[in-house]
Amino acid sequence: MKILVTGATGFIGTQLVPKLEQSHDVKILDARQVSDANSQWHQAVDDCDVLVHLAARAHVTSDGSNSQHDLYRSTNSLLTSQLSQRLALGNSKQFIFMSTAKVLGGSTKKESPFRNTDPLCATDPYSSSKGEAEQELQNLCGRTTLKYTIIRPPLVYGPHVKANFLSMMKWVNDQRVLPLANTKNLRSFVGIRNLVSLVETCITNSNAQNQILHVSDSHDLSTTELLQILAEVMGRKSRLISFPRPVLRLASQIIRKPRIYEQLCGSFQLDISRTCELLKWSPPFTVKQELEQTVKWFNSKPK
Repeated sequence: MKILVTGATGFIGTQLVPKLEQSHDVKILDARQVSDANSQWHQAVDDCDVLVHLAARAHVTSDGSNSQHDLYRSTNSLLTSQLSQRLALGNSKQFIFMSTAKVLGGSTKKESPFRNTDPLCATDPYSSSKGEAEQELQNLCGRTTLKYTIIRPPLVYGPHVKANFLSMMKWVNDQRVLPLANTKNLRSFVGIRNLVSLVETCITNSNAQNQILHVSDSHDLSTTELLQILAEVMGRKSRLISFPRPVLRLASQIIRKPRIYEQLCGSFQLDISRTCELLKWSPPFTVKQELEQTVKWFNSKPK
């Protein structure tokens, strides 16, 4: 299978490309080359059977200004449209789009996970631009022979992870006392190897065509449980203390970072049963195995 990958140098791409190269003819496309004024990228798209589109502006911001929306839209929505329209000129090709579960909202009620049939309800410029790209892709595929596969991951972790997950690892490693001993939330996560496994399956399994697929490790965790498992894997003591949630919420508002409270204490769950049933797939690695792999990388980093 001839596969073209955008975003190959990113967090997901650096893990995915070497795995795909074991079984497929893989080429890489620098998304910065893609524009209406430049046609050099056309041949690369024309020559592939499957395009895996990972490239995106991924930093999530709470700034909902028009300028921010335009910035994310130009990268995430317009780029997806340009690539998919070119790919659609071929016959029955497949466009695998890495979206985000955030297109459905910023939180769920505990034990009420998002399903792939739920309506879009983006809450920030990043997820809004991803939602727009999803809809444009589906509309294009509805009037051409192009097949789509939309993958919606929650927070992805693994070696080379950054942002919030890396911060939590540093907290545990530094033995910080954290007021998160009784969060009582549930959040879905997906280890990078489990996500790569799903992408591989989507390439070879025709049941993935024209589908929206949710993915996770299939074992949701509270923030308390996640920190406890991290501490165990890292060989550290779990230094968690109980603190009233209303106080934590108020503190996040005082420091003008309300998203921190939601990310640490709120629930965000995905129902992946449709993905597993449709593709006869299940995550090949457990949460602990994925965390062990992540910690191994963390411990090898220069301190």
